[in-house]
Amino acid sequence: MARNVYFSFHYQDVVDFRANVVRNSGRFRKSGDVFRDSSIWEEAKEKQVLKIKSLIDSELKGSSVTCVLIGSETYSRRWVRYEIFKSFQMKKGQVGVGINWIKDKYGKTKFWRGENPFSYLSLRVTADGKFIDLFEYKEDNWIKYKDLPRIKNSHFKENDFGKEYTLDEIYNRYSYEWNNGKENFQNWIEEAAINANR
Repeated sequence: MARNVYFSFHYQDVVDFRANVVRNSGRFRKSGDVFRDSSIWEEAKEKQVLKIKSLIDSELKGSSVTCVLIGSETYSRRWVRYEIFKSFQMKKGQVGVGINWIKDKYGKTKFWRGENPFSYLSLRVTADGKFIDLFEYKEDNWIKYKDLPRIKNSHFKENDFGKEYTLDEIYNRYSYEWNNGKENFQNWIEEAAINANR
């Protein structure tokens, strides 16, 4: 089945070319696949926060899976965090793909894989099951997430009421190089889309 994929990433990884290897590769696309990405808001840097959110929301509406391209600083970027939580709210499939071991435009790789953005975001289902509160890890503390208010719960059943989860318990992470992304990327996207519909 063809999937519309939204790419979320730190813009520096585009400058270094690593993000481009994944998002521009046509080898793993099925006929009908559409790829979108967070570069749409780079043009809006000088505009209001609401405009940036609106641009992201609009692009996410046309996608079925959000693919987070994980470089060294991706986990800490404000708009990557927003894209992840908004994708969760919209019940999009999500998958993280590490890109630090992809060679940059100078033929170099990075020495570590980068923190998992999903590990820095968490949620708590209220005891009555009506809402989900969102949290982010900043400066050694879990704090309430401010860019997206509490959301109505249509994700979790009664046995999850009152429980807390980090998003790395919900979404998978792979390495594009170590896990053979050239061959497996489409499978990761399909798996994320299927898991979102469970």
